[in-house]
Order: sequence, then C-alpha cells, then structure tokens
Amino acid sequence: AAVTFHYNVAGYDSNLPKALVVESSDNLNGASYSIKKDGATVASGTFGVGSIPTGWTNGFTVYYNLDFSQVKTPGSYIVEFESGGNTAISNTITVADKNLASKTLGLVLNYFRLDRNTMTGHKSATIYGSSQKKDVHGGWSDASGDYGTYLSHLSYANYMNPQQIPLTVWALAYANEHIPNAVSTATSGGFALDEALWGADFLVRMLSNDGYFYTTVFNGWSASDGGWNLCAFSGSSGTMSSNYQAAYREGGGMAIAALARASTLGKGGDYTSDEYLAAAKTGFDHLESKQTLGGDCAYCDDKKENIIDDYTALMAATELSIATGLSKYMTAARERAEHLIDRLSDEGYFWSDNDKTRPFFHASDAGLPVVALLRYIEMENNIAYEPCPPEANCINPGEVLMKKAAEAIKKHLDWMISVTDRQNNHFGYAKQVVKTGGKIQTNFFIPHDNETNYWWQGESARLGSLASAAVYASRMLSYTDSVKAFRYAADQLDWLLGKNPFDLSVMKGVGTKNPPVYQSYSSTTFTGGIANGITGKNTDGSGIVWDDYYAAGFSESWQTWRWEEQWLPHATWYLMALATRYDEHPVKVVFPSSSSSGEGGSSSSDSGDVTPLPQVSGTATMEMNLVGHDLQVSFVSPTRRKFHLMDVHGRVVMNTILSNASNTVQLSTLPKGIYLVHVQGFAPKKIVVK
Repeated sequence: AAVTFHYNVAGYDSNLPKALVVESSDNLNGASYSIKKDGATVASGTFGVGSIPTGWTNGFTVYYNLDFSQVKTPGSYIVEFESGGNTAISNTITVADKNLASKTLGLVLNYFRLDRNTMTGHKSATIYGSSQKKDVHGGWSDASGDYGTYLSHLSYANYMNPQQIPLTVWALAYANEHIPNAVSTATSGGFALDEALWGADFLVRMLSNDGYFYTTVFNGWSASDGGWNLCAFSGSSGTMSSNYQAAYREGGGMAIAALARASTLGKGGDYTSDEYLAAAKTGFDHLESKQTLGGDCAYCDDKKENIIDDYTALMAATELSIATGLSKYMTAARERAEHLIDRLSDEGYFWSDNDKTRPFFHASDAGLPVVALLRYIEMENNIAYEPCPPEANCINPGEVLMKKAAEAIKKHLDWMISVTDRQNNHFGYAKQVVKTGGKIQTNFFIPHDNETNYWWQGESARLGSLASAAVYASRMLSYTDSVKAFRYAADQLDWLLGKNPFDLSVMKGVGTKNPPVYQSYSSTTFTGGIANGITGKNTDGSGIVWDDYYAAGFSESWQTWRWEEQWLPHATWYLMALATRYDEHPVKVVFPSSSSSGEGGSSSSDSGDVTPLPQVSGTATMEMNLVGHDLQVSFVSPTRRKFHLMDVHGRVVMNTILSNASNTVQLSTLPKGIYLVHVQGFAPKKIVVK
C-alpha cells in the first residue's frame, strides 16, 4: 500500500498541539500506530475514519489525522504502523521548546532586511498625471516579481484591498513590544525596532501636502529602476491612474495606525517620534473629512464604505487614542468598533457590504477584523473606569462596548473553528465563506471569479492572519475552548511548513521542498520569504493545485506567480503568528462583570501560558505635581496602573498606563481648564491647566 506522511518539516513545539496527516491507499480505520523515540515506544493510538476533500486526491488514497499532542518531551521521533503487510515508518519529526521561534523567527525577520527597497528611482517618483516629482524611497519591495512599494492595491475591486507596507510596520512594532527576547535571540539587538522605523520613515514620505497618503509606487512591473509613478493601477495589465489618494481601506487607515504606534517606540529613524505622530494625526483628520461612517467615501472607487474601511479606521483611531490619550480618537474608535461588530452575521461570519449581501472573505487579511477589535479592547482596558455603585444604575459606554466586542470575537472564533470542521478536514486547513457564481458557500480557497477579474493566488497570508487572530483572542479573552483555538492556529502554520498534500514548505530555507525561484526577477527571491502557495484549481475555488498553470487553465508559463512568488504580507502575517504564539507580555482582560468571553479560562497547558495583568496593591502611596504642562506622578512600590483625565463635563480626554516609579504625563495639548485625575487605586484629584 502507498503511504505518505505529511508533517511540519520545521518541527513542533513541546507544549502546543501537534498533528500530522497520513495518506494511504490502505484502509487504516482502527489500525494501531506507535510513536517512538530512540527505538522505544513512548505513545500509541489508533487511526480514526479517513476523509478525502472533494477534488484533492485521485480517489485511490485517503487522509488520516494522527494527533500526538501528548508527546511533550523534546527530542526526535518517528511514527510507525503496519500497512498492507509492510511496516510504514515516517521521517524523523522534531519536538522542541519554542521550536518555530528558533527555526523560523530569525529567517522571517531577516527577510524584511533583505527585501528593503533601495531603488534610487524611488527618490524622484512622478506624481501620475503631472510633472511633479516626490522622494518616496524606502519601505519593502512588494513581491519577488515586483519592486514597487504599496500601501495597498486592488482598490478598483473594492472588497479585496490587502494591507501591505503599513501592516508590516505595525506588525514589526508589535513584535518589538511583545517578543523582545525572542527577537534578540534570533537576530541582533533592536532588529524589529529598526525595521519598523525603516518602514515608518517611508510612510511619512508617502504623506502628501494635502493630508492624504499615496497608495502605490509603481512602474508597471518593469525590472528597470525607472518609470516610477505615485499612482493607482488596475487589472492584470497594470493600467495606471491618478486615483492615488488612499482611503482608509486603501492603506490610509493602517498607515495612520502604524505611524501612531511607531511614535510610541521611544526612538526615531530619519524622522522623530513626534513627526510620526504628527503625520498620523494629519492623515486621520484628512480622511475623517473625506469619509462618513458606513456612508460616503470620496477616495473609494465605488464611493461607499465597506468592512475594510471599518477595521482599518478602527486600527487608526485606536492607535491614536493609545498614543495620545485624546478623547476624539477614543470616540472615533468606539464608533468604528460598534459599526464593525454590527457587520457580524447570525452565523458568525462578517458581511463586507452595508446591504449584507456579500460575505467577508479575504485572501490575506481574513484575521484583521478580529485583531482590530482586540487592539480596541486593549485601548478600553487601559482606561481606569470608576466603579459604579449598584444603586446608581450607571452605565459606562466604553465598558459595555468592550464586552460586546469580546462577545463578537468569541462568536466569530467559534464560527472559524466550526466551519473548518476538522473531523472531515484532517489537515485543518481554514475554510471560509465566499460568494461565487451568485451563491454563498463555504470553500477552502477563494474563488477565481472575484471582483478583481484576474487576481487569485495562494493564501499563505490568510492562514497567518487567522492563526494570529485565534491565538491573540484566546490569550486576551481566556477563550473557553482555548485548546481548539491553539490547534486551529497550529494547523495553519503546519500547512505552510509542509503539512499539506504536496509536502511543500512555502518558506524558503525551511525543509527540502520549497517553491522554485520565481523567474521574473530571481534576485529578489529571499531566504525567509514566503511564497503564495497552494490554491483551488477551479473557477469557484474548488479542487486543489500547486504550481501547475496548465491544470489551472492557463497557457502562459508566467502565470506561475500565483503559486511561486514571494509576497510581503505573507511574511508579515507569519511574523504576527509567531509574535502571538510566543507572546512574552500578553494582555489578559478581566471584565468587571461576567461575560461569555471571559468565562472558563484555559482548559489545558496546550493553550500556552497566559499571564494575567498584575493586581494593584492598596498599600502604595502616590505623589502628584503639575509643573507647567508636565504632570509628574510618582509611586512608592510602583506597579502597572491605569490613568485617565476627565474634563468638567465628565468626558475622558486622556488615558494611558503608568508603569514606572516616576512618570511624566504631557498635558500641553489640552485646553486650559479644570480636570479630574484618576489613577487606579487612588482617590481622584483635581488639577488646573493654565
């Protein structure tokens, strides 16, 4: 009998879910297997029922899942069983502590350094339709066949915008904050920080004098360092236009979010932290004047907002609120969060359009709505709400909304896991709801007949984004079934690193079977880069195909880009998946009252270690002095404390976290007047800003 073992060729983490897939032409249902280390059996089990996703095999072989999560001791293992009178033995499988961090984090981080765009022509790009030039050098090349630098593209399709360089800046900043020790071990010190600043500098350059961001720097996919335009482009022909002003969904929202977050990193690049923040504020004010929540959108190709505007605008407002503590950003974030939550269907997936006829499916950013809502909850969690006596019957709108957001995330996460249906999908490949041929259905892969009229490719970024969202949510919200969430996330990364029907590791440098060098511009195929990967074979996204343009209905060999080409968002979301998986400073939200998202906690160590926020001691003392516009707050026995400032109308105008023995809060942006200072654990105090 023919037997093939499909597994993560980089290996598995000791304390996280582990599974491989056995493909066999023999019936293995009920057959026994052994897991051996150094010749001794350390675990055993029996195979369950096999399955064959439609169009995935020739019909002569069946897939069987083999879960070995109980194996936690680091070492080298083999799987062995009898099949058709012969002994089937797997290759060596590695189990180690923080395995993917040690094997792949350094590779993917170094990819960003290798992919830095250093084209001299970007220093004098033409503003399309004019004779004006602008210096927009920096950022990262979009793909191994494209030296362009993009905030976003595919805008003409309205529902397909990927978030590109701005998302990369934001993710690098996240990694710098959440896995600093892992980054330092994998690379030289400050690596993620330096890359984030490199990208932030580029975003400042992409801001126009009028307050909008340009969408792309593009030259028609030419190999030459010339013909660069600040423009928009559409279709497989790359037709350029002057519709280059970035709406929220066209990269503007994430550019604002990335710059606001970069302003808090404590270091600048070619620009200062203050200049990053100023650019973010300018971009936000401009887009707020050009778009209406759920309504008109001046820069959008169809002139109306959709879900991508919601989650990117939510990220923008949230990061500005966290960076500045100003109430106008907090208010905008709350409005966007509520609007995004209202797009959730009864089944648990999101709707893309306002009329709720087009389900949300996305080839790269499927997890970003959840990530945006989680970051919003972090913002609310940083605000020190005053306890409300039961007899007062008062309601804090932010506290209510963050609970609503948590419940929406849980509902969506439940749907993500259930629709994937691991019982009949032994690879655990994330399924999605799509609209194809006028019908709504669940698919493994996005349909080819989508709004772009040409663009479909492997979905490595989508898998990374979903893995990130599942783990981020499970940690923060103490998801009741966290084992399932971590297993779901592990399945997506395992697929990328070899546990798929083609035994393909899409990350160059991991395993022995990587995508071939994409022949358009071979010099930009880098170790640590991630290729597009496996796709559906047919127009509706059904079936499965890898690197076979003829089987997919093409006659041109250059169509292999759909599978072979490395793309920046793939590496970005893989980095986010590692940053959430190995989070050294996870945020855990404990809601003041019962919430369905907060009940139950982690049910197994397989979910990863979750560290709760430290409790505030009631014995500490505090001193507070206002010197000019600097509010100085110091503690004896300091610990992390929430800080917020209220005006005379009771509105929160500033919020932050005080973590040090001595803290300075800058109040120069506030109008003069009387304010009430609330520091967690202490009675409120009145101050006068002159």
